[in-house]
Formats: sequence, structure tokens, C-alpha cells
Amino acid sequence: MKRKMLFLFIILFPVSGFSQFFKIYPYMTPEAGEKELVHWFSAIGSDQSYMFFGEEVDRGGLMAHSLELEYGVSNKWTVGLYLDFEQPKGHDLKHIQTKALLFHGRFWEKGQRPVDLGLYVEYILPREEYGNSEEIEIKWILEKDLGFHTFVLNPTFEKKISGEDVTEGVEFTLNGGWYYKKSLTIQPGIEFYSKMGELKELSPFDKTQTYLFPAVDIIMGKQGRFIWHTGIGFGLTNPADNLVFKSILSIGFF
Repeated sequence: MKRKMLFLFIILFPVSGFSQFFKIYPYMTPEAGEKELVHWFSAIGSDQSYMFFGEEVDRGGLMAHSLELEYGVSNKWTVGLYLDFEQPKGHDLKHIQTKALLFHGRFWEKGQRPVDLGLYVEYILPREEYGNSEEIEIKWILEKDLGFHTFVLNPTFEKKISGEDVTEGVEFTLNGGWYYKKSLTIQPGIEFYSKMGELKELSPFDKTQTYLFPAVDIIMGKQGRFIWHTGIGFGLTNPADNLVFKSILSIGFF
């Protein structure tokens, strides 16, 4: 009976695991003592629905915000804290979860190896009324520069560590991007994001949540302290949202 109820829940609410924010994480991190304040914003166009504090709501018109503070513990390791907020159409803005960045770091200086390798580890604590599962997310960072071209891959592994879904397997997401960095102020790129299901049984492509994002970094201010990353994502599969606008504004300071 419990298995039948779980199956019914998955059928009725298939998009409960959607990401609201999209970013390819680079190899370089803030320097020791440097602080980075970031505002994330996403506006979503979709014909999907999801659960918002126990109520099934449309994702079309959903706006999501996140505030992040990241601190450079050393020149190769940062920690941080996120506060995530959501506002479905016709609803009030609500805080939904807190995320602790435990480690965002790199293992050697840039260019010392054939591929630059970094690691990102995050702990996710949702509000009890929003979700009942804490999660750990581990993201590898693989970056390679070829002239003005930079290629980045973020293989990502997510595991629920509490709640009713703790027995679920490890979820795998493959994200990546290409960026053209000839200019010091405007750097365009193409990004893809694909949530592929549990590692033990990856979903066929048409069942994944896959997006393609034309994006651009606009770098401003003294020493490039202000960076505006923006783009428009197009859902390539039926489970994905149709359209996602994203804006990530970063301000670095000592």
C-alpha cells in the first residue's frame, strides 16, 4: 500500500525536485579574507506544477530569490551561507530553505595540471513546512582553458540524509558550459543543465530535466568587483520548465 501511495505521489507531483537556480561553478574562488555578496533571481515560465508549503501550485510565473554571502578562508577555500525564497504567482514571498556552503575550493594553482580540478560541498536544510529532507550536494569542478575559450563541467551528486526519502539513491546532474573570454568586460557563453535521476538507474533523455542557456557575464567596477551573470534557459525535455530567466549579481569586497 505504501509503495502504491508513493507511486501515486510521484505521478501527481513529478517536479518537486526542480532547481530554481542555475549556475556553472568556476575553478577560481574568492581570495583569503575576501567576501562576496550575491543576489540570485529566477523567473520561470512553465506548464508544470509543484508543492509549495503543502499546496500544489503552478510553476508558471514563479519568482525565486536567493541571498548568498561567501567568505574566503584561504586563497583556495571558501565557505558561505544562502537564504532561498520563492513566490509562486498569486502567493506571498516566503523563505523556503537555508543552504550552508561547507567547502568551495581548488587543489592547486590554475594551469598546473591538464585539467583544473575543484570541489563544492553544500548542506541544504529546508523549512519543515516546505520539505522534510535535508540534503548534501557534492559538485566537482573541471575546467580547461584553450586560448580565450574556457570549458567547465560540474558533475553533481545529491543525497537526502534525513526524512521519509532518506532511502532514495544518489541523484546525478551533469552541468557544463563554454565561455569566450577575449573581452575583460563582456564574456558570452552557452550552458547546459541536465538532471538525470538516480545513479543506479539513469533516466532516458526525454525523462530528464534538461536546459540550454545562452548566457553572458558583464564585469564592472574597479578590479572587476561587480559581475552580472544573466541568461535565458530553454527547456529541452517535457519534464523541464519551458523558459527560465536568470540573474546573478555578485559584489566582491574585502
